[in-house]
Amino acid sequence: MLQEAVQNAEENIITDQNFENEVGISLLAERYTFENVTFKKCRLSTGAFTASEFINVTFDGCDLTNCNFRSAYFKNCAFTNCKAEGSKFGSALLKQVNMENCGFAYCNFVSTLWENTVVKNCDMKESFFSEVKFKKPVFHNVNFTSTDFFKTKLKNIDLSDCIISSIMVSDTFAELAGVKVSLFQAAELAKLLQVQIV
Repeated sequence: MLQEAVQNAEENIITDQNFENEVGISLLAERYTFENVTFKKCRLSTGAFTASEFINVTFDGCDLTNCNFRSAYFKNCAFTNCKAEGSKFGSALLKQVNMENCGFAYCNFVSTLWENTVVKNCDMKESFFSEVKFKKPVFHNVNFTSTDFFKTKLKNIDLSDCIISSIMVSDTFAELAGVKVSLFQAAELAKLLQVQIV
């Protein structure tokens, strides 16, 4: 059904559809518009969605491993209980997006814009967040171990209940100016800054 919907979509627009237990491995849907669409327990791994639009779209329990969402636009979307390890979101725009209980390890979020997004209980270890712009994001219990924040300003962002061990920033540590962390995390960051606490 999903394959047929993509192949038969007029002007590459798919609206008001519910896809459940669909298999769309390596699905080619670049420059498509998905609006008011639900994907539930779908396997979309290695799919190509470059420059596509997702408006009021829900991904629930889906396999999005190694998908390509470069330059995609997400508005009022939700990712819940999904696997998306290794996926590419470079230069994407995420507006009012909720992510919960998802695996985004090893993902590429370079040069993305996050606006009013909420991320809870997600694994984003060893992902790339370089040159990202954040506008009022919320992060709760997110694993950012060894994540790259090069040239990404973290000012006023609360990471106090997240894991930020071994994060990567520039030599000037400018990314960390104004970030909100716990006392324990401050001690961890002090190691990064080569500060000796006695």
